[in-house]
Amino acid sequence: MDFPPAHEAFFGFAERPFSLTPDPKYYFRSRSHSRAFDALSAGVAQRESVLLVTGDLGVGKTTLCRTFIDLLQRKTCAALISNALVSPEDLLRLLLQDLGGVSKDEVRTGRFAGASHAELNEMLDAFLSSLVTTGGCVVLIVDEAQSLPAATVEQIVALSTMDANREKSLQIVLAGQPAVGGGPAVPKAIDQLLTTRARLLPLERDECDRYIAHRLAIAGGAGVTFDARAVDVIYTLSGGVARLVNLLCEHGLQQAAAAKSRRIEFGMIESAAAAFELGRLRPKRFRWFGAQAR
Repeated sequence: MDFPPAHEAFFGFAERPFSLTPDPKYYFRSRSHSRAFDALSAGVAQRESVLLVTGDLGVGKTTLCRTFIDLLQRKTCAALISNALVSPEDLLRLLLQDLGGVSKDEVRTGRFAGASHAELNEMLDAFLSSLVTTGGCVVLIVDEAQSLPAATVEQIVALSTMDANREKSLQIVLAGQPAVGGGPAVPKAIDQLLTTRARLLPLERDECDRYIAHRLAIAGGAGVTFDARAVDVIYTLSGGVARLVNLLCEHGLQQAAAAKSRRIEFGMIESAAAAFELGRLRPKRFRWFGAQAR
């Protein structure tokens, strides 16, 4: 849902503090995120082949991926693939292009676009081999990994073993939703390769307070407050899922601006919950919405 920007001017925000677009600038290191971030950092430092981070929809996997790759790109070659629904050939093309492993001339003449699967593998292998002499490495992050096509899964397995006979120069970080029913979050062929597994969880109650304050401070508003009961309702209805916290806060700001109030009251949040029918969505399929606050 798109909101009119009126509340930005009223509160003095430089931008919307609760936009649903993942933005590393707003990254909040909850306890769960800190554990996952540290585990991924350690795994990459140890040159592990394949690492996995899982989390339910809306807990911040994409923001974590974008924050992590921003950090990596200051130190090493790194690429992020946001849409896992890619063919093996497109995966290789995106990786080579993002890493600078293909020349402008090859792109301009069309040779790169028309390269076969075998040729793309050879190009990547040559690029990785060139890094070995300098001690460099590549980190590939694939978001929404639960959607990987079977052929692309095979390609990732092949990439993970490509340089088995030389110093590890390619590492792969997968981020995706956990499997329903407790099975592996990724296909068995990949699951067997994993050495680091991290799990993102929803915010806890004290973190919800700090998360809201964190985003307000970055957006630059002055004198904007959510009363304690409003945060209670936000946390109860969202279950600590960051995306839902953002949705409720954004709507609460809209209502407060319309009322010319710089304080967001719990009634404004309850009104937002009614607008989005969160109470109706509480059943088993959406357990993380929690119980309706009263």
